[in-house]
Amino acid sequence: MKPIENNNEHFLTKFLDPRSVAVVGASNNHSGINYHLVANLVRLGFKGKIFPVNPKEKEIMGLRAYQSVKDIDEPVDLAVIGVSHALAPQILRECVDKGIKRVTIIAGGFSEAGENGKRAQEDMRKIVKDNGIRAIGPNALSPINVPSNFCISFHPVSSIKRGGLSLIFQSGLYEPRFTWLLTDFNYHLNKLIDLGNKMDINEVDALSYLVQDPQTHVIGIHLESIEGDGREFLRLIREATARNKRVVILKSGRSKAGAKAAASHTGAIVRGNDRVFDSAIKQVGAIRAYTLEAFFDLTRALERFGPVSMKGNRIFLATFPGGEGVITTDLCEEEGLRLAEVDDTTVDKLRAIFPPWDIPPNPWDLGLTIQFNNPNVVYRVMIEAMLEDPNVDALAIQIHPMAFIFPKELLELFGSSVAAQKPIALWLAGMESGRHEVLQSLEEKRVLVFPSPEKAIRALSALYRLSNPTQ
Repeated sequence: MKPIENNNEHFLTKFLDPRSVAVVGASNNHSGINYHLVANLVRLGFKGKIFPVNPKEKEIMGLRAYQSVKDIDEPVDLAVIGVSHALAPQILRECVDKGIKRVTIIAGGFSEAGENGKRAQEDMRKIVKDNGIRAIGPNALSPINVPSNFCISFHPVSSIKRGGLSLIFQSGLYEPRFTWLLTDFNYHLNKLIDLGNKMDINEVDALSYLVQDPQTHVIGIHLESIEGDGREFLRLIREATARNKRVVILKSGRSKAGAKAAASHTGAIVRGNDRVFDSAIKQVGAIRAYTLEAFFDLTRALERFGPVSMKGNRIFLATFPGGEGVITTDLCEEEGLRLAEVDDTTVDKLRAIFPPWDIPPNPWDLGLTIQFNNPNVVYRVMIEAMLEDPNVDALAIQIHPMAFIFPKELLELFGSSVAAQKPIALWLAGMESGRHEVLQSLEEKRVLVFPSPEKAIRALSALYRLSNPTQ
């Protein structure tokens, strides 16, 4: 993997942080998806130069439009080719003539679309190789770099919350839900690289960049196949974990039917035993998500938990219905967690909010104790006691819709868990975290809010496993 210009710069740097970008296929049609390729860059305030290319337009989003990339009279760091598969090879040749060394090819219809498509992709691969170009795609909607306000997307984007999560996708499976991920789901992103058919740049290249990236703290990887060096892929994951970066992998194509579907989608040839892959990534310190929902849940949670880790697997659990406490206790055991045996000093502190009789301190019965005490007092005494208890590694607490009127002081107390190096996972049945300002405020304090106890406990379990990879 040779850098293009600066010997100290990774060759993907100017894909994600270009000084100038040509968008081929840019459009003034507000109802067309290509409109947002330029509009998003303008809305987000991308500081680099933008060169829309469309022979039928003179101006797009207030920017001069060019008939061809060859007509641009300035250097171009990156070309985004957003035209049909029939035109993409010719545009690629024009990029060669212009001296553009980096291209992202959005168009589909290549190796995933039969023999003619495979031949066209091989022709493009030869153009890339023979002319010293590096290419993402084809069939790739990419990249996104939040710190640089750089976003190649078909969806209208006006703002993206900046965080430490970077994502590698083999397909644009995030794209239909992108608006939801950035709003209600409360994703905080750093970078996103969609690889598509991996004609040139593959998952090993992308991972090698993110491992070095100081702004990336959590890496989520979706794969249908491994095109790069498998040993290097695993070595890079081990290096990422050694740098305290948390890695979550979603690998599809696990079944014969799934492998066949992957081949028709991105032309992927899925090789190897899935159990071997599962064991290998576990050995190098990554965790595997087996569903799309789990992948998004875990990557969001690990990014929001921030630098806090779990030294052990001892959980304090508090629920409203006692029956939910029993069910969640079972779930803790299934996920490799256990209920903490709280310290006697902690029990003495909790007696201030006991009912008129003694009750077990863990799991804690919120429904019962709130009958006899002010709810805010119950939460305050309970949380302060558990944050100070040396036998408790993490807190899992159910909250009630009355959380919407929590006083500011109580919200600050939740946030003090970060200083105490103890993660807190909350759940509010039926509510997504991003839908209310109080819940968003908690997440900004790195207190995670989930719509179910299952998701809260699985997030804590993932944090524990990544904090203790040898366990």
